[in-house]
Amino acid sequence: MEMLKKHTFKKVALATSVALALSATADVEQTEGFYLAPSIGYVTHSSTRQGADDDTSLGLAFGYQWASPWSAELAWQRANPDSTVGPGSVDAEQLRLDALYHFAQNDDVRWYWVFGAGQNSIENADEEMLNAGIGLKYALSDRVDLRSDLRSVYGFDSEATEAAFNLGLNILLGGGSKSPAKKPVESAPVDSDGDGVIDTSDRCPATPKGTAVDSQGCELDSDRDGVVNSKDKCPDSEAGSAVDENGCYRVLREDVNIALDVKFANNAADVLQSNRAQIAELANFMKQYPEVNVVIEGHTDSSGSQAYNQSLSQKRAEAVRQLLIDQYGIDATRLSARGYGEDRPIADNGTAEGRAANRRVQAVAKATIEKVIK
Repeated sequence: MEMLKKHTFKKVALATSVALALSATADVEQTEGFYLAPSIGYVTHSSTRQGADDDTSLGLAFGYQWASPWSAELAWQRANPDSTVGPGSVDAEQLRLDALYHFAQNDDVRWYWVFGAGQNSIENADEEMLNAGIGLKYALSDRVDLRSDLRSVYGFDSEATEAAFNLGLNILLGGGSKSPAKKPVESAPVDSDGDGVIDTSDRCPATPKGTAVDSQGCELDSDRDGVVNSKDKCPDSEAGSAVDENGCYRVLREDVNIALDVKFANNAADVLQSNRAQIAELANFMKQYPEVNVVIEGHTDSSGSQAYNQSLSQKRAEAVRQLLIDQYGIDATRLSARGYGEDRPIADNGTAEGRAANRRVQAVAKATIEKVIK
């Protein structure tokens, strides 16, 4: 019988050691470190054991909590129950090596199984014992739990089973969480606008589907003028040019003109050589702006009859027109000649100087030009 008891005790001790070794590899999140667990309790001593009544007890455990569901502790418990065989009380002590396995948690409450082996002594009568039970811890702070458990205790010599209830604290002395770092769950990259650039890198997140984009998810601007391809009506403008909202060069519209004032001798319609430079300038202007048409206007002074002056003014206008056609190659359809006789003087016909000023051919050529601003 003695051999059987020792063999059973060794098996329990071995099982406890294996459980503690496995605890180092458990992959759960748990605070790790040494702790103290003072407690008070109540033990129902078996009637089959000699000399001890049911009584309260005091206990103290010193243990280590791994970063796993497991912890191990060396526990001491003492009571002074009344003697059942005589007056007074007796000394009762337990010394245990226990393992705790935390199997469930709800908010601040953790449940655990407890089991272990040790020695039970009453008035120097020692016996080996096993204990097992269930308990809970309620978190009062990050390092202090309220702790309670209910156990069954079996003594090998007495072959008796007792019940024990404990209530106390679990005080973490040091350490911290050493649970294995969990890899964050990687979600598949998202490309909301379907342009081939994921949202986290997309600086233009609302490009229409099918639009060619750059590495940042923005629509291409091939000529780099600041207007994207889909809105660029002038796709070949130079990079850095000043363009409008359509990607085209900005155009400045400007009116230009040239005035012709050709003088004639008295009673003559021949074009003087001194006036050829002015006529050449008008011809060049008309070549530069081919959309311009010009009316050549002829005038006279008041000398002679009105009918004669009307005819003379027309001849003067026709002379200048024909010179532009024959000598400078201006299309005849762009030129017209009109005589006004003496009706539109610009000076006093009562003086020689005034009459000389009135013997003239005038023309004004106007054009609207567009200047491209780059």
